[in-house]
Amino acid sequence: MIKTTYLKIGRKEFLLNQSPFATMKLSVTPISDERLCAELYAEVGAPHYWNVYRVCWDLSDWQHYACQPNVQISQFQLAAKVVGYLELRHSDDAVEIVNFGLRPNFVGRGVGRAALEAALAHGFSFGVSEIWLHTCSLDHPAALSNYYARGFRLIKEDVDNFLPLDPIPGIVQLAA
Repeated sequence: MIKTTYLKIGRKEFLLNQSPFATMKLSVTPISDERLCAELYAEVGAPHYWNVYRVCWDLSDWQHYACQPNVQISQFQLAAKVVGYLELRHSDDAVEIVNFGLRPNFVGRGVGRAALEAALAHGFSFGVSEIWLHTCSLDHPAALSNYYARGFRLIKEDVDNFLPLDPIPGIVQLAA
């Protein structure tokens, strides 16, 4: 069973919940190279099974997707180090955080808060009134509390049955 939680935040809630004493400043830098997009997506998403969604994508699929005018794929940088992945899809009045996460060697080091605040600031720079996302029980255990601490509020929750997938491509295990 996977629990999916849908959340949203308005500009006002974001401004009220920003940390005035942030010690870590991350930059959000768009990625234009489809190979780098695919590699960073795979690295950041591996612990959370993101690979099941795009396992069949080749570089031309990545290029086609990343070139859509409403999609932006970026990396988080701390000084010169790439620390995470951000994928946004925007419309006239909202931005969806499609994928958001840290490279494994930066997890548990206090980077998540700064990365989420940078993602929100970047998302609101499109002039939208709200940002929304969904997270699930496969994501990092601290993800949901980080979203709530930044001012996100619950929209809805779903619980679904699923086939647990082995992270080795091509092997599916059926639930007992």
